[in-house]
Amino acid sequence: MHLLENDTLLSTYEDITREWRKVKVLIDQKLEEISGKSSEAGLVDVTKYIVKGGKRFRGFITVVVARSLGASEDEALEAATAIELVHSASLAIDDIIDKDTIRRGVKVAWIVYGVEKAVLASLLMIPVAQRMIERYGFTALAHVIRSWEETVRGEILDAFSADKMQAKDYMKLISLKTGSLFKLAAVLGGIVAKAKWAVKDLSAYGLKLGITYQIADDIVDYLSYHRGLKAKLDPSETLFERWAKEELGARNINEVVDFALKRLKREARDASKKVEILPPSKWKRILQVIPIFTAEKMLEKGNIKLVF
Repeated sequence: MHLLENDTLLSTYEDITREWRKVKVLIDQKLEEISGKSSEAGLVDVTKYIVKGGKRFRGFITVVVARSLGASEDEALEAATAIELVHSASLAIDDIIDKDTIRRGVKVAWIVYGVEKAVLASLLMIPVAQRMIERYGFTALAHVIRSWEETVRGEILDAFSADKMQAKDYMKLISLKTGSLFKLAAVLGGIVAKAKWAVKDLSAYGLKLGITYQIADDIVDYLSYHRGLKAKLDPSETLFERWAKEELGARNINEVVDFALKRLKREARDASKKVEILPPSKWKRILQVIPIFTAEKMLEKGNIKLVF
């Protein structure tokens, strides 16, 4: 790539890190407040546990998009927090389905509190998030409902069909299970700022960013397995391997990684181009660089150096 000179890129990375930390604190505070309102259902502890420890990256996207279009941080905070509620709920349910035991470095909610409480707390978080979005109007609420449906459809495919899907359907799977919430995050930022004219491009930006994120995650998991750090490939990771071989033409482990990285770069570039419509600002520059930043940070977990 680079869309920016190296010095400017470095300063934008610093801007991303600084602003991300600020937004994360605000969202964490808001989530703490919301979790406390689960007392009538006896779910305060489990709700706090489910939302604890996340990176708040999707909520951060909402805030940055809103700021890039002239809205304030305060105006976007409710939408950003709602997305993090939906995301946390989806992870808690996903952990039960996959029988995972560790999430964010600690035991998962269903292990600590039991399946019943983990499920009920997660189910309660969805309408709470929807109610928070109501203030932004029917269109915003419709996007949340559609995104949750897409996310669940993606999880259904992941849980029950990934091992039977054709290689070309890998992109469909990750667009649903990961791309849908990133897409929602970007779109809600536009809706907060009352910028209907930008929604189509913001939707494409979020989707491409989510795809970039998931390909990077699958590359790391794939390599972890082949380095003996992971016991087996999940069905979706086996689908990733088949996609790299059958659709991208990879013939061995190294080419699976190399060819997937090339596709990841393409998705990141395409994402960055989608926000060229936004007016010049620090926030626009952050959005342009976030796809690169995200890919690099994800791949660092696998000791992979990404060069655009």
